[in-house]
Amino acid sequence: MKKVCEMLREYRENKGITQSFIAQKLGKSVSRISAIGRGGIKLTADEFVEICILGYEVNPAIFFKNINVHSTDN
Repeated sequence: MKKVCEMLREYRENKGITQSFIAQKLGKSVSRISAIGRGGIKLTADEFVEICILGYEVNPAIFFKNINVHSTDN
């Protein structure tokens, strides 16, 4: 399974969105956006949602629609 940081980076690249554009929209530095995409810093759930909604203007759930979750009874 891909890491969230990889999914965010791939989405951005596939849509032709620059790190500079996202950084400007979010009021963050380009180096922070770059580090998130590389997995170089810990991405919080709040920051993930912020990037999705305010940066990419998408529902965060799109990154998890193909994940199978299995529960086990203990």
